[in-house]
Amino acid sequence: MFLISAFSSNLSTNKIGHNIKYLESIDSTNTEIYRMFKNNEAQSGDIVITDNQNSGRGRRGDSWYSQPNKSITTSFIIKNNYNNLDKKLPLLIGIAIIKGIQQSTKILCDLKWPNDIMYQSKKIGGVLIEKKDNHYIIGLGLNINETKFEKSIQDSTMSLKLILNRTIERESLLAYIINHFEILLDKSLDSIINLWESFCGHLNQTVYFHDSKKLIDGKFLGLNKNGEANIKIGGQEIKSIHSGVIKL
Repeated sequence: MFLISAFSSNLSTNKIGHNIKYLESIDSTNTEIYRMFKNNEAQSGDIVITDNQNSGRGRRGDSWYSQPNKSITTSFIIKNNYNNLDKKLPLLIGIAIIKGIQQSTKILCDLKWPNDIMYQSKKIGGVLIEKKDNHYIIGLGLNINETKFEKSIQDSTMSLKLILNRTIERESLLAYIINHFEILLDKSLDSIINLWESFCGHLNQTVYFHDSKKLIDGKFLGLNKNGEANIKIGGQEIKSIHSGVIKL
C-alpha cells in the first residue's frame, strides 16, 4: 500500500501535492482528478494516487499497463498561470522524473522525446498531459518494483527493481519528482530546453515519426526555441514537430 505519510514527509513543495486523495483501485487517475475538479473537490496543486489503475491511458489512445502495488500511478492538476507553460510542461515533467529517480536510486535514465523515461533503450515510464478548463492534468506511470511484464511489452520495458535488484520506496521517489517539478516550473524555457537536451538519449541519432500518416526517418537534432523537436530529413530539410510519438 502506498503510504501517504511517507510521501508527505519527503515533500518540500509550497503548492503541489499537499492535498492528496488516495484510492486503492481506480480506472484512471487522470479521469478521477478531472471529475473531482469539475465537482469542486480538487484545485490546482492537488494529487490523486492509486495502487491499482485498471484502465490507464497513454498518448495516442494507447493503454498503460501497471501492476497493483508495484508502480507509481498518479495524476495532479495545475492551473495554466506560469509563463510558457504550454511549451515547458511536456519537457520539464520528464526532467523532474529523471532527477527524482537519480536522487532516489542513483540511476541515470534518459529521455525519449518528449517525456518517455528510458533506461538502456527500454521504457520505465511515461506521461499523459491533458489540458482542460485552463488547467493541465499530468498523469505519471512509472515501473518501480515490477519483476515481470505482459508478454506484449516485456522486451521493451524495464523497472527500477530489475535494474537494482532491490525494492524501491515509491513514496519518497514520487515526492522527489514533485519537488523537482515545482522548482522547474519557474525556470525559463531556454533553461528547460538545455536541461532536456542534456538528458536526451537520442540526440543526433536516427528516429522515426509519422507525417501525414507516413512513417518518415530523420536525424534528431534537438529542440528549437519553442521546445519543438527538430528533425533533419534527407540531406537538407529540417522539420519541427510539436506533438506525436517518435520511434528509435
